[in-house]
This record gives sequence, structure tokens and C-alpha cells, in this order.
Amino acid sequence: MTIIKQFIFLFGLIITLTLSAQNTPIEKRVDVELITLKKDLSKATVLQDSQKIAMAYLKLAEFYNRLHIDSEATKHYQHYLDIESKKDTGFVYVKNALGAINLDLKKFKDAKHYLKQSLLVSKELNYSKGQAKTHALLGSVYEKTKAYKEALEHQNISLSIFKALNDSTGLAITYENLGSIYEDLEKYDVAYKYFKKAFSYAENGRSDIKINIINNLGDINRKSGHYNKALSYTEQALFLAKETQNNSQIESALKDLARIYAGLGDFEQAYQYLNNQSIVNEQEIERHNAELVSAMQVLYEVKEKEAELKLLNKQHQINTVRQYIILICATALLLALSVGFLYWKKKRKHEQHIFEYKQQLLQADLDKKTVEEAALKREIDIKVSSLANYSLHIAHKNKMLSDISRTLSNLKDRNVVLIKSKLTEITKDINSGLSNNNEWTELMSYFGQIHPEFFETLKRVALDKLSPSEMKLCMLLRLNLSSKDIAEILRITSDSVRIARYRLRKKLPINSKDDLQAFLLNL
Repeated sequence: MTIIKQFIFLFGLIITLTLSAQNTPIEKRVDVELITLKKDLSKATVLQDSQKIAMAYLKLAEFYNRLHIDSEATKHYQHYLDIESKKDTGFVYVKNALGAINLDLKKFKDAKHYLKQSLLVSKELNYSKGQAKTHALLGSVYEKTKAYKEALEHQNISLSIFKALNDSTGLAITYENLGSIYEDLEKYDVAYKYFKKAFSYAENGRSDIKINIINNLGDINRKSGHYNKALSYTEQALFLAKETQNNSQIESALKDLARIYAGLGDFEQAYQYLNNQSIVNEQEIERHNAELVSAMQVLYEVKEKEAELKLLNKQHQINTVRQYIILICATALLLALSVGFLYWKKKRKHEQHIFEYKQQLLQADLDKKTVEEAALKREIDIKVSSLANYSLHIAHKNKMLSDISRTLSNLKDRNVVLIKSKLTEITKDINSGLSNNNEWTELMSYFGQIHPEFFETLKRVALDKLSPSEMKLCMLLRLNLSSKDIAEILRITSDSVRIARYRLRKKLPINSKDDLQAFLLNL
């Protein structure tokens, strides 16, 4: 009977998940993968094959770990350990995975606990590769807690084991970890040597490891002041990242290139690369959110189906109890009363279970909405940050052009006629560029996208009609900019900003003791 129920549940689960997997290409790929893994788990459960069940849980844990759904990943790793109780290489692998998850979550105490368990079993099994990986992870934990002495000890142990195993990938990763520690210690020359050594082992290995090492070589040269070498390494990393479509490494390379050009004094190029990095970061966040929401949607539907099955099982149990009560009542009234009392207690317990399962369904729905709200908030934060950067860019440009205009105006008073006429022409061109309103139009357009109701609300509450310059001032105050930044953007003095704010206050319904900027921020 149990096998038949499980088969019915498997069939229903496949139909439900297949119908729900009609999403975007990224979401569909995640849906299909999760559906396949859930099918494997259900089939193994029907067959009651403990080894296949354990492997299904392990694959599901790896899937959730890749999507950074840490709670589900941890839960499925624990399910694997509950089934596979023997301490073998699989135990070492899972404990290392749990240690890595807790390392990413900055739960360093828990990470050490898992990794020390893994190390103990690896030594008992004489499992060299497991020991090497565990020491490397422990080194990373100590590095994050700034215990650099212990970090170096564990990384060097890992290095010696990987050398004995002749494991080039392990050597590349461990040399890179050592370089990272010395980089934290600001011993850049030593860090550079370790990164070079890591690159020699990763040159023909996995592309993501190689790109990360090249990025580190560029960054360490930048910190050492060797900007040309840093530029060469980072451009190479960017080329390889684009070739392999590794968005994470593309973003890292673009950020490093922005820092390098800033160090070289080429702020225009630095700004361009930083802007490109922001675009790639936004695309990567959208891609990850799409995968995450899709996985959570399917996970929610799976849990809903499982809860429904449990509910049906409980209801079936209640019906069975009722049938037995009818049969017993036919034989003896006294016995029927006794059984009726027991039935009442059981029914109350079953109803409590049903209520708990409904609560689980509501909680799953709430979790889904929380993920969606978090994704929307991140998108708004990115737009607000871009808008603030854009307005500061206008301020920087206006200040620079104003300084150049004043310098050229001073030069034109010299006696050389040709220089005077030429400088006068350049000054006119610069002043013409300063009066360009295109950037204001773009800025107000971006502002309108983020705060669509702001200007309408402002006009409605104002006591008197606001001029265009006062509307601009309100917008800049709403962006929480300082008076100095506003003065540079509007090309006026700080005193002029103060006077403009004073006049603006008279047109708005605020008391003399109230803060103007706070009023606009809450509008």
C-alpha cells in the first residue's frame, strides 16, 4: 500500500512540476534540473534503495548550493549524512561542503567544527586528497578571522600534500590562497611570487581558476604601483572571461581596470570601466535572481504537493478509524464508547497536524514573496546609486570646466594678440558646453523613473508656484546631496545655495524649525 501511495505521489509531482516549468530560458533550465533531481529522489524512495536516496539528496544539495540557497543545501547534506552513516570519503566531501557554506555565511565557528570532523576522518582513512582540501578550507577560515599564522600553517600543509599527489589544480588553488594571505599582510612581493606560481600550475587547467589568478596578478601589481603590468594582466583576464562568458570574472576585471586607470590618473577611462562593471553586475544579479526565484517557485510547489499528500494520508487515516468505530459499535456499545473517546483524541491530533501543514504552506508563500521583494529592492538600490553617481559626475564636469574657463580667461589678458583671440574662442566653446541642458534633461528623466510622483506631489503641496531652478534644487536635495555638491552642479556659490534654500522654504508648508531636506526626503 505504501509503495502505491508513493507511486501516485510521484506521478502527481511530475505532472505539477512539468506544468509549472513554462518560464524564461534561465528559469526553465533551473526548473528542468530541479524536476529531474526530484524525480530521481522519488524513484529511489519508491524502490527503497538507501544508496540511491542518499545520492539523490547529495545531488539536490549540490544544486541548492550552486544557487546559494544555503538553508536547503545544508538540509539536504544532512539528509545524506543521516542515511549514509558510515564515515568514508563521501562523509569527508559533505563535511567540507558544509564547512564551505558556513565559511561563506561567516559562521566561522561552525565552519571549523565541520572541517575538523572532516580532517579527523580523512586521517583515519588515510585519504590524502581529502586532508589537502580540508587544510586549504581551514586556512581560508583562519584567513577570514585574521589569524594569519594558523592560516599559513594549514595552507602549507595542504600544499605539501598536493605536491605529493602531483595535483596541479590543487596546487594552483593553494598557491593562490597563500598569495591572498600575503596580500592581506601587505607583503605584495611575496604575494606576487605565489600568484605567479599558481598561474604556472593553472595555465592548462580550469579556465575560471586561471582567470581568477590572472586577476589577482593584475591587482597585486596595481597595489605595488606597477600600473602598466597590472593593466596587461587585467586586460588578459577580461578577454578570457568574455571568451568563457564568465560574468563574475568579467565584473571583477572591469572593477580592477577602473582602479588601475584611476591610479594612472585617467579618470574618464576609470569612470567608463566602472560604469560597464555596474551594468555587468546588474545583469548578473538579474540572472541569479531569475534562477533563485524559479528554484523557489518550484520548491514551493513541491512542498505544497507534499503537504497535500500528507493531508490526504491523514484524512485517509481518519476515514479508516471511522470504519473501525462503526464495526466495533455494532458489537458492543460500551466498547464503542471507549473507542469513540480514543477517536476524539486522535481526530483532534490529526486536525492539529492539518493546521500545522497549512501554516507551512503559508510560510512557504511568505518566503517566496520575501525573495521577490528583496530582488526588487536590490534593483531600486542600483538605480538610486546610478542616479547619485550621475549627478556627482555632472558636478565634477562643471567644476573642471569652470576652472579651465577661469584659467583661460586669465590668459587672454596677455599681450600676444593671436593667443588672446584663440583663448577667447576656447572660452566661448567651454561656456557653451557648460550651458548645455541635455544632461539636466537626462538627470531629471532618471529621477522621474525612480520617484515618479515627486514633482507632482511637490507642486500640489507648494504654497506658491515653484520656478524651474527651484524644482532642480528640490530634486538635488531629494537626492540627499550636500550644499557643496549642489553649488558645483548648479555653478553657483554656497551662499547662493543658502539663499535659494531660504527662498524655497517660504514657498513650502514647513515650520521654521523643520529641516527642509528632511521634508523633501519624506515627501
